[in-house]
Amino acid sequence: MARTILFITSPEIDFLQDIIHEGLDELLGPERVICYPYKDYSRFQYNLYPGSAGRDPHRTPLDRPHLLEMKDSVDAVVVGSIRGQAVKTWAELQDQFTHCPVAILHGEERDDPWPSGIRYTHRFKMDLLPEQAEPDLFPLPLAAPARVMLPEDLPRDIDVSFVARSTRRIRRRCAEALSREGFLVLLDADLPREQFCWILNRSKIAVSTSGAAYDTFRYWEIPYHGALLLSQRLPILIPDNFVDGRSAVFFDTPEEMMARIRELLADPDRLAEIAANGRRLSHEKHTAKARARYMLERMGLTVR
Repeated sequence: MARTILFITSPEIDFLQDIIHEGLDELLGPERVICYPYKDYSRFQYNLYPGSAGRDPHRTPLDRPHLLEMKDSVDAVVVGSIRGQAVKTWAELQDQFTHCPVAILHGEERDDPWPSGIRYTHRFKMDLLPEQAEPDLFPLPLAAPARVMLPEDLPRDIDVSFVARSTRRIRRRCAEALSREGFLVLLDADLPREQFCWILNRSKIAVSTSGAAYDTFRYWEIPYHGALLLSQRLPILIPDNFVDGRSAVFFDTPEEMMARIRELLADPDRLAEIAANGRRLSHEKHTAKARARYMLERMGLTVR
C-alpha cells in the first residue's frame, strides 16, 4: 500500500532526522513525503541528506493552509527531532492529525528528556542503551546514505585505515597505536567526500570508534564500501547488528584492536569472508531506505 508521511523538520542539521528523511524519500518516493516546514538543505555546507529542492522539484515551501488541505491523505507523522522548533511545530498541528500514528526521533548525543505536552505513539532513539528500553521505545541507529556512497571494486592495497575526528580519547589512543605500526591514520583531516570513499574502497580493514555519540556514520560507511569493519564494541541496541567474527570484528581497547588486526592480516581468506558478509548485510539492512522501512514497520505500517 502506498503511504504518505508528514515529516516535521527542525531547521538544524540533525543526522538521525536527515537520514530517516532521506530513507523515506527512497522508500516511498519524495512525492509522498511532505516536508514541513520546508527545509532548505542547500544552505548547509554538509549538504548530503536528503535531496534538496533542486533534485526534487515538487519539494517546495508549503504553507499551513495547503498542508491542512492534505491532512486526510496523511498515513503517519514523523516528528524529526526532540529539539524546540520541531516540537513547537507539531504542538501547533497535532489536533489536526489525530487519526494517524506519530513517531518522534531522538538523535541527540546527550540523553536529553523526551518532550512533554505533545502527542506521539512511537519513540525512536539513536543511542538507546539496553537498560533504557521500554515497550513503545525502539532503537533507530544511523545508516549508510546510499545516495552519497561511492562503492567501487578497487585493489585493496591499504591494509588498515582510520579516518576520524579526535572527539574522544579512545579515538586518539587508537590513532596513536595504528600510527606506531605504520597504518594509514587521518585525524581531523577535511577530506572531500570522494577521497574518503576512495580510501574505504581501497582498505582491507577500516577502524571505527564512538565519537560525540556512540553511533557514528563511520560504522555504517565502512562495510557499505566493502572494507572489514573493525569497531569498538558499542553498548547501544542495534537491530540486525553485525556479528563479531562473522560480518565485523569488535574490540574494547586499542591493545585488543591491534591484536585483532594482526590475526586478520595473517589470514587473508578469513578477512575477505568477514568483509564480504559485512558488505552484504550493510546493503540489505543498514541503508537509509532500510531504516525508514524498519521505522514504519514498528509503527504498524507495511510498505510494498
